[in-house]
Amino acid sequence: MRIRRLLTPCLLTTILGAWLPVVADEPSRKVEEVVLRGRAVLLSEAVKELKLGVAVDPEPASRQVVVIGDDGGVTPLLADLGSRALFQDDRLRGGRVEVAGRRFEGVPYVQAVTFQIERDGRFQTPEYYCNICTISVRHPQICPCCQGEMELRMKPERP
Repeated sequence: MRIRRLLTPCLLTTILGAWLPVVADEPSRKVEEVVLRGRAVLLSEAVKELKLGVAVDPEPASRQVVVIGDDGGVTPLLADLGSRALFQDDRLRGGRVEVAGRRFEGVPYVQAVTFQIERDGRFQTPEYYCNICTISVRHPQICPCCQGEMELRMKPERP
């Protein structure tokens, strides 16, 4: 019992001591919530479409997803979990999108939190669904349960 009383404060001190410096070292940047509306395309396509007259290195430019906004501005997306499907699935690019995300001060990229694709005249959320296991995920992959194929579908609207 006595050892337990001694170990508990030691463990808390160790855990907090390891955690606090990480929190204190994080830079404080302003974060702005944004909604981008436009078309999601690869950077290489955007450069051609906008007729910039610039010869870009095709390999990296063909992997970067950008949103050409309704205002003509080009905004690159960070490649992370929120935008992974746009990077991996060609079927989601080219049409109109609405991306809700975060813009960090001093960083030209936007982190996508969620996005929707315009289909049948309305914005819908894509998902990858396993009909066998009834599991849905946000980006293309094999089913984590049965290891089968997952199909792209638009998330059903809730009543």
